Formats: sequence, structure tokens, C-alpha cells
Amino acid sequence: DYLTKSPLQRKVLFVVTDGEDDASQESLEQAVHKLQQENGPTVYAIGLLGTEKARKAKRALEILADRTGGISFFPPSLGEVDDISRSIAHDIRNQYTITYTPTTPKNVGGFRTIHVDARARPYRKLTVRTRSGYYPGQEQAGAGGN
Repeated sequence: DYLTKSPLQRKVLFVVTDGEDDASQESLEQAVHKLQQENGPTVYAIGLLGTEKARKAKRALEILADRTGGISFFPPSLGEVDDISRSIAHDIRNQYTITYTPTTPKNVGGFRTIHVDARARPYRKLTVRTRSGYYPGQEQAGAGGN
């Protein structure tokens, strides 16, 4: 809630977790929906997963990160966390904001999917990550990408 109310346009949530969900009051889908409705933060996650419930935890972190425009990592050892953290910091510092004007009126409700492709010569295709979409009225912050 704190991040969604922040006046800053670009918000990032960096999570290092064991992946165990032991205090949630919402389902994964409810949490993702809320993040999308409130133009919530981009989630970067490092999952230090044990063997118990690892598949479910990995899926949850992947969904949260992917749908918000972030990335999830699952290192096999704690020793890799520093390098991954540096990679995430680099990614955050090298983001761009893009904007567009939708052709569908704001009064037409529903979730609007975002898909962005970028190319730059002499490269064939650039890597672009964006949140999966937005709800009308929350789009003023644009879509972040690399």
C-alpha cells in the first residue's frame, strides 16, 4: 500500500524471499489484480527456495514479477545473490519510460494488455519488459522497459 500511494512515478519492489507464503490475506490472483489496478510497483524477486512447496512458490514469484514488468531469479546458492542484486540494480538504472495514446475511450472498462517490441540498428531486436497491462485511469505513469 505504501508504494502505491507514493507520488513517485517509477516504483520498484525488490524482494528476497524463501518463497513461503505464511501471512497472505489475498490470493495470488487478487494480489496481481490489485497491483495492476493501482499501477503498482515493478517487482524484482530473488527466491531462495527450499524443496518443500518450491514449485508453487516459484510460480507465484514468476507471475508477480512477469506481470509487473520485473524479473524473478532462483539461484541454487546464497553466494549468487550479490551478483543477481547488481544485475537487478543495473536493470533498474537502465529503464526507460514510454507513453502512448490509447484508441479505446477510458469509459470502456476492463484490463488492457500491453505488448511492446523494439528494434535498433545494428541489433535485430532489443529486450523489452513491461507490465502485462493496465486498467483505464491508472495509465498515466506509462510502461517501463529496457
